[in-house]
Amino acid sequence: SGELVHLHVCGHNRNSWLLAWAAGLCQHAIVTIHSGLAPSFMRSHQMLVKKGCERIKCLVAVNPEIAEALTAAGVSPARIEVLPAFTSSSLSFRLAPPGLAQARRRHPQLLACAVVADQPEYGTDLMLDAMMRVHQIAPAAGLLLYGPGTASPALAACVRARGLGRVVYLLGTVARERALALVAAADLFVRPSRADGDALSIREALALGRRVVASDVVARPRGVVQFASGSPAACAEAIFHALGNRGAPCETAAASPPDCIAALTRIYRRAGLLIAPETTGTAFAKLGG
Repeated sequence: SGELVHLHVCGHNRNSWLLAWAAGLCQHAIVTIHSGLAPSFMRSHQMLVKKGCERIKCLVAVNPEIAEALTAAGVSPARIEVLPAFTSSSLSFRLAPPGLAQARRRHPQLLACAVVADQPEYGTDLMLDAMMRVHQIAPAAGLLLYGPGTASPALAACVRARGLGRVVYLLGTVARERALALVAAADLFVRPSRADGDALSIREALALGRRVVASDVVARPRGVVQFASGSPAACAEAIFHALGNRGAPCETAAASPPDCIAALTRIYRRAGLLIAPETTGTAFAKLGG
């Protein structure tokens, strides 16, 4: 029908590239690849990746490593854009979930951590081990764990086994506006992942003025306190540093993250979609439904 299809995939499994190939059957197709696990999969499945991309007008990689893996698979650099999937226009509406105010009053130091899935790459076990160390020195500190990955009974058992039942809150899946309210209410956002593409949650936290601690598994935006990936001790030390409990406090850099809207509108115009030149992030969101 001539419509534009913009597909978002993780890129670290066969289905991602089968979907990309199917999207390529449309007249105008763009694909964004997100996952930190994607580069290694792409390097070992280059023919699959090349076939999946053959009809795609533009491929958006959220970090340079994904872009390099696309090029290694035979995709022309002219068809690749490196662009974090972030826009500040999505942060305006926030709605506090039930119980957040009580948790905030109960814990003078409150940490937040998103768990998208119950998978090792998100480092939830590492976060809990780091929290044990934090709890030993700051017993009043609390941790908000939210996202689909926190609904697992096994995770609840891990929390209890570490003696953290009174300080770790497993909030389950929360709506986006509630997740943003959680981050805005916390003193610190932690991303303990073992693999990452770009981590939209980090850019959101920075834009909300929160201090951020994250693993060094991938390049992070300016202002993030990084720790050696896979080390609970290093994570706990970075948390203490960021909160000012040890050494000089780490000041969050002025939040001026790149906004994807201008680049996306340019890509969409190039693909044939008619968009007014003055389109802003908010107007673009309305345009997209």
